[in-house]
Amino acid sequence: MKRFENVLRSITEKVSYAAMVALVGCTSLVVAHVVRRAFGLGLITGTNEVVTLLAGCILSLGIPYLTFVKGHVAVGILVDRLAPRKQAGFVVIVYAISLAVTIFATWAMVELGLRNQEWGWHSGVLEVPLFYFNYMIAGSLALTCVVLIKDLAKAVITIVKKDEAT
Repeated sequence: MKRFENVLRSITEKVSYAAMVALVGCTSLVVAHVVRRAFGLGLITGTNEVVTLLAGCILSLGIPYLTFVKGHVAVGILVDRLAPRKQAGFVVIVYAISLAVTIFATWAMVELGLRNQEWGWHSGVLEVPLFYFNYMIAGSLALTCVVLIKDLAKAVITIVKKDEAT
């Protein structure tokens, strides 16, 4: 399990680096757009589209690593007062629900990508095909599913080990 976690950490980190590159690109584009406008050189065509598409990249590519390091907000006020075994049971339920929702979102993004690819949907000004971004988001969500499966398995193992100890 430790080796799998190390490989998964490495993959999620590299995916988050892609989000960082997208953030730098997005920021650079916005700065260039503002500077050009300030000097009266006109606007950069399609800036709004590119920023919107990059925002989708930034958010979706950061989710797997954030999930891996448990950087999300946890509801500990109520759970911390429960017995350790009940806490573990609560964690299993939360991970199972999170996994179900993420699997559903992954499937929906794949379906949307297939439709966008079939129908040839693209952005309005630059005509960038949208299905590439749908598949990228679906891949990121699939990686998040793997992280959630790992966390769910660890939570179940914790419960089983506690049952064997009693």
